[in-house]
Amino acid sequence: MKKIAVILADGFEEIEALTSVDVLRRAGAIASIVGLNDANIKGCHNIYVKADVTLREMRELDYDAIILPGGLPGASNLANDARLKEILRNFDKGNKLICAICAAPMVLEGAGVLKDRFVCYPGFEENVRSDKRGYVSDKNVLKDQNIITGKGPAFSMEFALFIVKNLLGDEVYLKVKNDLLYK
Repeated sequence: MKKIAVILADGFEEIEALTSVDVLRRAGAIASIVGLNDANIKGCHNIYVKADVTLREMRELDYDAIILPGGLPGASNLANDARLKEILRNFDKGNKLICAICAAPMVLEGAGVLKDRFVCYPGFEENVRSDKRGYVSDKNVLKDQNIITGKGPAFSMEFALFIVKNLLGDEVYLKVKNDLLYK
């Protein structure tokens, strides 16, 4: 069974985080909510979530993938955490799946794991790379090697289902997609 860490910091985008957790759990994966610093995390729209585990307690070798939701200041809080950057580099060295949506691709760039092409919240691309190199404006979700990036809140379902497809395969993806009535 695949195990995914959805890492949340105060100020995370609730739709992006909870849609990913929900869809992955429907797909039969273990999607753990990991609090960057604490077990109680406040979203950017004042919704509180209780983490299953904190980053300090997370056993990184147990996980097959990481998801980083956007939202501000959540993505900035993730980007400023040295422990998370090291975990992302370890995942990248192991060719494990790393996913970031909305503002969170800047975390990947800061850790040095973002590949050639990416998507993010429109207008935020210069915060990911100041020269905007590799930004793709006409995709909602994009995979480049072991990195999946997504555009933003409106594309949370597409992002989560794309992760299911890449992590768990077409059969599981189609079942979950059909059960959700997603077109």
